[in-house]
Amino acid sequence: MANEDVPHNQDKVLDGISAIDNAVYAISRDREVKTTIDILKYFKNEKQIEDKLDKKKSSRIEASDVSHYFTLAILAASSWGLLYCAFGSDWRWDGPWSRLALVAAVAWGGGRLLQATTTLPALLAALATGIVATNLDFLDMRDYSEVDTFLRKIYPVVILGKASLGWNVNYMRSEWKRVLSLGSLPWAAEVAAVTVSTHLLFGFPWLWGVLLGSIYASVSCAVVMPSVARQQRPGSSRNWPQLVCTAGGVDTALSVGVYGLVYSYMFVDASDVYKYVKAALTLFVGVALGVGWGSLARVAPHRDDPYVTELRILLVLLGGLLGNFGTMMLGWGGVGGVAVLACNATAAHHWARAGWPLNRNPAATAYRVAWAALEPMVFAYSGTFFKIDASTWDTLLLGLAVLAVSLGVRLAVTWAVCAGLSTRERLYVCAAWVPKSIVPAVLCPLAIDTLLPNVDDPRMEYAETLMRLLVQLIIITTPLGFLLTDRLGPWLLREGNTEPKRNSSYGVESEET
Repeated sequence: MANEDVPHNQDKVLDGISAIDNAVYAISRDREVKTTIDILKYFKNEKQIEDKLDKKKSSRIEASDVSHYFTLAILAASSWGLLYCAFGSDWRWDGPWSRLALVAAVAWGGGRLLQATTTLPALLAALATGIVATNLDFLDMRDYSEVDTFLRKIYPVVILGKASLGWNVNYMRSEWKRVLSLGSLPWAAEVAAVTVSTHLLFGFPWLWGVLLGSIYASVSCAVVMPSVARQQRPGSSRNWPQLVCTAGGVDTALSVGVYGLVYSYMFVDASDVYKYVKAALTLFVGVALGVGWGSLARVAPHRDDPYVTELRILLVLLGGLLGNFGTMMLGWGGVGGVAVLACNATAAHHWARAGWPLNRNPAATAYRVAWAALEPMVFAYSGTFFKIDASTWDTLLLGLAVLAVSLGVRLAVTWAVCAGLSTRERLYVCAAWVPKSIVPAVLCPLAIDTLLPNVDDPRMEYAETLMRLLVQLIIITTPLGFLLTDRLGPWLLREGNTEPKRNSSYGVESEET
């Protein structure tokens, strides 16, 4: 049945604990630990869960940890053996295809180690793995451009689908002004700042500036969501996880949609009239397709279907893949990403009404597992495009100026948009709006992949600069945003902080201590 994967006493079990992504994280007070619902459902109160979390956080290696990694090693060896038996020498340990797998495995292991020793996001280690691999001439995804292009049509479906399964549509309706303004105004201001600064500093044509700005301005809420969820206080007048998640989703939808639109305009041959029509309709067509497909969740599959879990996952996953590949084939880049966001948010809304809690259901777990497998590949393979040569340092030096200007503009607009919040709350939102990682990593090499068949194309210089600036952006803003939110969040949201009264528009009217 639809609810069989979620314990009936889950809310009681988790009483007093701030929880999000319960199939992956249990978050209690000032810590978070990877665990599962199956573990949590056997405990009756917070103290028992706390004791379990203490054991999970201790340095002692438990038998379950050894078994977990032993199982992963067996699966990895079996997969490699199967590929070698099926395809021969190309999958030898030093073969061209084995290099792809080896870099992804090292990126995954390095990420786990970095996160365990510093708490910093694992993606930083994956990105560094790719940069080292390409500068040691071990792997360059330019040599696998067809594979890379194919994977970059899959990544957005999983990433965007995973995020939008946690959107609360009712919250978005009630707080639509705040969500829309926080998601769109800082994004638009930063796009404009990046476009102008790259035109002045790098001589970028205006369209190339917009192409870069559309993904340069994409905030990565996934970097700070565990911290935001942990810092949510029971009884607080603000739902910080939903605000960050949904407003960040608007930001991401704009990034994916506008990037796809500009990319198609620049690289797809079509008449000017057709391009203008696409420019006017891209976001609307994406939302319409996504809501239409996601609305199928109301009737298909039936909640009493014995395979309801599997069919629901396949419905949104295959629909998202079809939408993204199909719209790219038709030259409507950006439509697919927006459609995935709208589809999964709509489907999750209908599933919640049928008994599946938002972001705590088998579909959300499936997307999390898929992203856990893809994340090291996204950042490691993107890192292999970052070749260090004599011109790199000049680019990165000017890139610091672009970053300073664009981030300053973004935070100034974010501060202004949050005018109804207290000073500390505005600082908190600004901190959460700093990190950039996932969308830049997915889209940064696409222009290079497109121009590779003609390496003498003068536009290749712009594509290389675009990629370098985005890698620099990830390296600087990801740890900065994570640390600001994680370390300052408890102080900024502590009890006794100024709480504004609500009104009908932004939920605030005046401040009182």
